[in-house]
Amino acid sequence: MINNKKFIEFIKNEQNRCEIYLKEKGAYDKFPREVESKTARCYNNLAVIYKYWSDEQKSRKMFQYFTTFRVPTSRIEESTGKDKESTSSLVEEGIYQLRKGIYFNLAKTDPQKANQLFEWAAENCYQSDEDIAAGIKYRLYDEIAVGYLWRGYALLNLGRYEEAYEPLTQVIPYLNKYKKSGEMWRKVEYALPKALVPLCEYKLEPTQENLQKAKAGIEEYIKSLRENRDKLEGYLYYFHLKEYFADVYTAEKAPLQAETPAKIKKPKKLDLPPGKYDTCGSVTIVNMDPDSLDEEFGTQNELEDYVEKVRNLGDFPVLSGLMELYAMENEQEPEPLVEECERLLSRPDIEPDMKEKTKRILKVAKDAHEAGFTVMLHYFEPEV
Repeated sequence: MINNKKFIEFIKNEQNRCEIYLKEKGAYDKFPREVESKTARCYNNLAVIYKYWSDEQKSRKMFQYFTTFRVPTSRIEESTGKDKESTSSLVEEGIYQLRKGIYFNLAKTDPQKANQLFEWAAENCYQSDEDIAAGIKYRLYDEIAVGYLWRGYALLNLGRYEEAYEPLTQVIPYLNKYKKSGEMWRKVEYALPKALVPLCEYKLEPTQENLQKAKAGIEEYIKSLRENRDKLEGYLYYFHLKEYFADVYTAEKAPLQAETPAKIKKPKKLDLPPGKYDTCGSVTIVNMDPDSLDEEFGTQNELEDYVEKVRNLGDFPVLSGLMELYAMENEQEPEPLVEECERLLSRPDIEPDMKEKTKRILKVAKDAHEAGFTVMLHYFEPEV
């Protein structure tokens, strides 16, 4: 069953491993002149783990390491590579700069340098219309999504909320398209918009409703990361957002404001070319009981359409999250699925195809509940 105990055990083991490693290298109490990638990973992991335990002194010390080592001095660092100014190289440079800025923030040192790094990151992660068209042509949907995500994050840090909003809303649609062509490797990137989009909406329209959505969004973000290493990575951004936007996450009430025109623009719907696996093969509803039978749901496009229809009905959060469940390759406890499926089937206004698909989900969820197992969604390629 899904719980937090495994993560606690994981970070205790990771803390012990990293502390032993750094002490053996003589790098725990003082920063070495040269640092291997494993040493840097241990500094990062310990900084996050100590912060998780609320040991601010140790956490800050580890974050401070990153403010002393390989800090960018210009938007484009000197490189011998021929493609140092290609879009993919610039996005990669931007991600590095963004993380460095986050380290400066969490080390509570040199906020001006952090802002400079965020500015460079926003600029380097920019993708032109030509870049997007080329990415679509060659089906590099995850690369488009990653550029949008980190540019949006950087712009949020700079207070440029209107600019940040549209790219942030495009991340999930592109990653859903990416998922349709294979395994999902971008789980933290897929989860982050759950925190960033409602935060941006609140900054654009600081209403009480948007405040509650922003505060709920960051908790939903970290909760959605089920794998231990994903969750450990994800906590870096969780802690950064919590501190950098403490005015939002600690607020009880939205500020009283005069009526102003809405600044939130409705995200544009993407019209992406059909892919090989969009409408062939099948998504299957899987009871994790090895002795059970699975149910075929339909194609990946049918799953996406079903989720969109359920979302439009409102008040079905678990069924509305099936595309995320599928993309993140997570397990779902069956009880909420049973409750929502039964409630949806009791409505007189649902379409026959939607009713049939809901019945399939309900059957698997009930069987999983009785057997004490969870539910997943898997893709099976068409037989040749």
